[in-house]
Amino acid sequence: MLNRFFRNLARTKEILTQFNTLCKGIELGLEIEHLTARVLKRQIEALERVSAEEKIDRSAALRKVLDIGLREYSRGRAVEEYRAGRMSVGRAAEKAGVSIAEFYRALSSEGVPIKVDMDAIRSALRNEIGERQ
Repeated sequence: MLNRFFRNLARTKEILTQFNTLCKGIELGLEIEHLTARVLKRQIEALERVSAEEKIDRSAALRKVLDIGLREYSRGRAVEEYRAGRMSVGRAAEKAGVSIAEFYRALSSEGVPIKVDMDAIRSALRNEIGERQ
């Protein structure tokens, strides 16, 4: 009987943790949807490690890892678009979801040369100097 009590207590704690996680999402104005996916066993094992290390349930761990992956994906795509000349540094930084300064750091870490439009700089300087005089 005592074993059943502790099993029920553990299950209740798990349910309350999941409910608390859901409520935090609602408090923050986040919409939470259910998603079903097939994943590899090694991915589940890695997710379990993240869950244990962060002391969060598996769903919260999955959301955290997914957010990190999506940020990295967006950053990588923006760097490639900039490298190919299909996007300005400002637009690429916006697509990556970072400031221009942060995007310059990303370009530097990826070894991507920064393109400078001297005509645009001259024009901006002329406009700035002209406005001050």
